[in-house]
Amino acid sequence: MAEIIESRIPSSLYRYRSLANAERELEAIENGNLFCASYATLNDPMEGFFEPSRMLKKNKSYDLEGFKTKIKERINQIGLCSFSEVRNHELMWAHYANQYRGICIEYDFGLLRKNLPKEILFARMTYNERAIVIGNTTRLPDESARRALSQKNYRWLYEREWRMFGPQGPVSYRDVKVIKYVYMGFRVSEDHIKQIKSRLSAINIKTRLMKIENYSILF
Repeated sequence: MAEIIESRIPSSLYRYRSLANAERELEAIENGNLFCASYATLNDPMEGFFEPSRMLKKNKSYDLEGFKTKIKERINQIGLCSFSEVRNHELMWAHYANQYRGICIEYDFGLLRKNLPKEILFARMTYNERAIVIGNTTRLPDESARRALSQKNYRWLYEREWRMFGPQGPVSYRDVKVIKYVYMGFRVSEDHIKQIKSRLSAINIKTRLMKIENYSILF
């Protein structure tokens, strides 16, 4: 049987954040927390869709509606936290960092995983033109729900997303050393720059300010 080579795991993951509530974002960094949001808060209304396999649909003795209900219930219970493999994507800064007025946090992925609770799981998102097909009747609702939430429409491919699954609400990673840098967008206000540098230097987190040269983002 042919083997599958394990896909490349990035050394860093990035999280884009708006500074509309700067105090909340800085407190999360200082306290070593990541927030896992609910499915209902996601900005893509097509997320979480799935199709039962043809085999399940043809199996008249199988409780297809019960199967779908259990997965949907679990989808609504799971907490989600999104990361990207890139720090310098123009659309990410525009969409998720308040039009370059926000920040991008770089995490050491290996160190982050070591410091998170054991029940936390990560998945690299896949992208497709059709909803994911779920057909294994022995698969637990938790696993099927995570599969459904690990795929998006191919138009979101530019995000290069990794998704963290955990309980809804704040999840602690205990050690702020997992953060390598905090990158500040080109339009971050002077007040926010001073606030960020002051607060993060106190906990030994380095910051970098964005520069734009022609069509290039530099730090």
